[in-house]
Amino acid sequence: MILFRNVSNYWLGIELAKPRHNLINISAFFILLSFGLLSAGSNAQPQNPPAFSYLLHCSGCHIEDGSGDPPEVPDLRQNLDKLLTSDEGRGYMLRVPGVTDSPITTQEMADLMNWMISKFYPELEEFEPYSAAEVQAGRDNRLANPVKFRKEYFPQLSE
Repeated sequence: MILFRNVSNYWLGIELAKPRHNLINISAFFILLSFGLLSAGSNAQPQNPPAFSYLLHCSGCHIEDGSGDPPEVPDLRQNLDKLLTSDEGRGYMLRVPGVTDSPITTQEMADLMNWMISKFYPELEEFEPYSAAEVQAGRDNRLANPVKFRKEYFPQLSE
């Protein structure tokens, strides 16, 4: 390891290739910034937009268009409006493994759920948005078998 002689050619004591153009230095800066090696001044984690969170954390099972793989993975485009009309249904939606086990914050999950409902059910005008506290309550009461629970408590829902 070499100590800093020429700051432009060294980073953390490691000799860098001598850049032929400033474009390389600029590119390296943005690469380091994207990996979080440089700070933009805040330690707070940026929050992903809900649509992006859906793609990252939901679309693997529910598919990008929400169609899922019924009956194991419900079609998000059907029946959620019926679940939202009862406290049990609202709670059920927050107790499924995809919600309880997701690595995003409770506020991000609340935003994601609210976005999802507005995307798939734009006609719902009376929908009360989920809160971070509701998401946390759901995470604290995870369902071990959501398919069995859904069949037992919501038999009227089609598969």
